[in-house]
Amino acid sequence: FLRRFRNESLAIAQLFHPNIVKIIDVGFRNNSETQYIAMEYIEGITLKKYMEDEKEGLEWQTASHFMLQILRAIGHAHSKGIFHRDIKPQNIMVLKDANIKVMDFGIAKFAKEEGLTTTAQAIGSVHYISPEQARGGETDERSDIYSAGVVFYEMLTGIKPFDNENPISVALMHMQAKAKRPSDVNPKVPHGLEEIIMKAMEKDPDKRYASAEEMIEDIEKFKLNPGRNARRSKEEKGNIMEKDKQTNDINSTRSFKSLESDKAADSSYSDIPADTSYGYSDAPVIEEEYVEKRSLFVPMLAGIVIVVIIIATIFLSGLLLNYFGGESDYKEFTVSNFVGQEYENAKKLYSKYLVFEVKETKYSQMPANTILEQDLEPNSVVKPGHKIQVVLSKGPKMIDVPPLDNGFTESQAKAILEEKSFSSQTKLVYSDTVQEGYVIKTEPAANTACKEGSTVLIYISRGKMTTQVKLPDINGKKEAEAKKMLEDLDLVVKTATRNSEMPEGTVVGMDFSPNTVVETGSTITVFVSTGLPAVSTQELTINFPQDAYGVFAFKVYVDGTLNSEHRDVDAKYTTSKNIAISSSGGKKLITIILVNQGNNKEHELGKYNFAFDETRTRQTVSEDITLAFKEVDGIKPNQQRDTASPSPSPSPSPSPSPSPSPSPSAEPEDSEPEEEPSEGNDEGQDNEEAGDQ
Repeated sequence: FLRRFRNESLAIAQLFHPNIVKIIDVGFRNNSETQYIAMEYIEGITLKKYMEDEKEGLEWQTASHFMLQILRAIGHAHSKGIFHRDIKPQNIMVLKDANIKVMDFGIAKFAKEEGLTTTAQAIGSVHYISPEQARGGETDERSDIYSAGVVFYEMLTGIKPFDNENPISVALMHMQAKAKRPSDVNPKVPHGLEEIIMKAMEKDPDKRYASAEEMIEDIEKFKLNPGRNARRSKEEKGNIMEKDKQTNDINSTRSFKSLESDKAADSSYSDIPADTSYGYSDAPVIEEEYVEKRSLFVPMLAGIVIVVIIIATIFLSGLLLNYFGGESDYKEFTVSNFVGQEYENAKKLYSKYLVFEVKETKYSQMPANTILEQDLEPNSVVKPGHKIQVVLSKGPKMIDVPPLDNGFTESQAKAILEEKSFSSQTKLVYSDTVQEGYVIKTEPAANTACKEGSTVLIYISRGKMTTQVKLPDINGKKEAEAKKMLEDLDLVVKTATRNSEMPEGTVVGMDFSPNTVVETGSTITVFVSTGLPAVSTQELTINFPQDAYGVFAFKVYVDGTLNSEHRDVDAKYTTSKNIAISSSGGKKLITIILVNQGNNKEHELGKYNFAFDETRTRQTVSEDITLAFKEVDGIKPNQQRDTASPSPSPSPSPSPSPSPSPSPSAEPEDSEPEEEPSEGNDEGQDNEEAGDQ
């Protein structure tokens, strides 16, 4: 760890570049217990996180924008003799302005450290290491080029070129396997960038780009004309340069030699020292050509002759065309694809050939001032001075996070964010001040300007943090005492009354049993006695005999006192009667008297012991339902006769009625034939039938 720490401190201390994290202070002493590196604070996200948000790969313009900055950073490190050896998305920070910062030089190698080989501690991340790193060989700047190629591959395709759960298998793939071409994974990857990536990822270091500057040059050439293949052979490049020297013209392929000459002629570039010119953009990195010094006399003489010839030719052409300086009439320019280029840079490079005009600006995921559209088709031929209209990016649309911490529920907050084009996630946390289910705060905070479509984290209250307590036994306590016992446990107490023989104001129970474990803040209902006996109700069902007939009443006596009477029960329409009996005070003796409402005869039906308390038990003391109905003449006559004469010897006359109260209709001769026969008439008729027998 200390070796890595020392490496990083020494490495970064030598580097000063806008695309490399700045070092502010270093503290490293062999005999000191405290070692430190103080670096600039970077507000952004890693390139890894940025790529995860864009799951299907980045647009080639964005990927190229990032890769150029990465290459400039490692190119600067290489110029100081430092090789990073751990280039990966996790070590690259993306700032809010789309600039890049390369970090973590912990396993960097110094060119002056002869014989330094890769160790297990300095192998880098296996998904991005070069083949020579994987096999433990010597590493140089071309190892960083390979890793940059892997990062470029992942940015454009969304996947790593070699991936496996086993790190050893991944290392072997880097050494032996051939990666799928990026366009096979993502058909949108331009062919020119694909060639650049495949060259950077060559297994043989000698076949890769020899420097970061070479790779930058090819990417810049591709960006100026995305329709062309960025990789050319040395012979092709030489032929093009030679042709440029001979013709000094701008043809449809747009030679980069002329651009280099334009920039070299600009004194503002030549005056900037090589190590401090960090005003990078996506403009091509133009290198000065060092031409062998020769004798100047012959070239100067030849140059004068050529100038005279050119002036004469132009003059004669002007006379013939009656328009002096009619260069634009015969010079033509092939329009490049400017989409994805930085506007000011493109305008500066092509100001001699095109007049740029901004048609409109609109929000997009591309960096601000990036060209999104152009009205001239790429490869179309126009005359110098032609106007081209472009649409520029305003960058991602920034929207203020709405304030949601003023009484919004989770569902309401999500709906508001969705309306504002944000996505959302929630996190439940305890709060002593915010009601459960309501928004506490958001992250980013309210009124913070955020990228449209970004995710806002909503903190939702779970209410107060609770602990568990055991309920005490409060039965028999006074109301005030019981309430205090529960409130001391941080419980919410509600009271309700209940009839009980306990003294008024005495607790007779609660809605939880004693010793039940509940959370603090729970609501407990305490039942307090009214001092009145508890009244309960029980039911008694009387099933009628099969041949019962007539209209009856049932008198209910509780401990000898009439409690209730149930009348007008017609046996014609029902076969039973449910009698509800309410009382209080524990066990009571219940007596049921059957009354025939037709003749007012009464007879005891049964006696019972009922417990009007929590047990709700009952016991039958005596009961004879059939006998009671017979005694009040509530059985049909035929059945009554059969059951009334059980002896084998016939009886000359029926036995007299046992009813103590005479029936006014007992004598048959007083009965009117038109009237409905009463219970007494039936008995008279039964007597006559018995006499006839």
